[in-house]
Amino acid sequence: MSRRISRVAGAVALSCAALLAVPATATADPAPADPLSTAVANLQGQGASTALSAAEAIAASRTGVAETTDANPLAALDAANKILSDLGITPFFYPTASINCAAIPGIPLGIAPAVAGAAGGPWPNIKIPLLPQLPALNAVEKGETMFAFVPAGVVDDSANKSGMQVAWFNVNTLKGGFADMGGATTTFVDSVLSNANLDPFVAEIARTALNSVVAQLPAAGARLAPVETGSGTVLAAIFGNVTHNTAEGEKTCFFFPTVGLANVG
Repeated sequence: MSRRISRVAGAVALSCAALLAVPATATADPAPADPLSTAVANLQGQGASTALSAAEAIAASRTGVAETTDANPLAALDAANKILSDLGITPFFYPTASINCAAIPGIPLGIAPAVAGAAGGPWPNIKIPLLPQLPALNAVEKGETMFAFVPAGVVDDSANKSGMQVAWFNVNTLKGGFADMGGATTTFVDSVLSNANLDPFVAEIARTALNSVVAQLPAAGARLAPVETGSGTVLAAIFGNVTHNTAEGEKTCFFFPTVGLANVG
């Protein structure tokens, strides 16, 4: 699938999911204008662009409910959110889920819940004990954002790590776009070592030091995407497919969009 078709499909998926959204309460007061709506209106006057497509996709996926009742159908969802928080990643406004997806038997409808989040750079500021003279290692630097996705109920990940996407939009710069997510462990280590620009010998020492952080990332289903979003308030929606192995064979599960923001320095 070409990148253009993939982006269009993502926007359509986000828009369809938005039809399921129902505000929690009604009010007689007019809704105040928000930065994203204002930005969309401004960009529409400038014609079609990737930033406009991303902003419209995020706007279409938002709901009037920041926290839904019984948003935590499984205790594993709390554990997934804790993983993000412990790593310094701010969880998105609400979780998402995929039906008939979980590899764990006995779960009603086979629901696999998931959480997503974002961390503005520099992140995660790792120091190498053996090389204290080196600056902290980061997967994303200033003006960049690391987006994360962590599902529960995925225990045997497929070799195919593609399928998840993030649509992002910086309300301060009016720039935005789409980015593909990759396997968490590989993406994290590669991003850190790429930013560090170390010689091969030191890079191997650094790779060993990263094991403590990598060990906190789930081995199955987790996805990461480092994006040059620029500094500012960055809104994002994460959605797409995760392929994994179950007792019934390989499954490709679609996760509905979840929306959040990051304040990026």
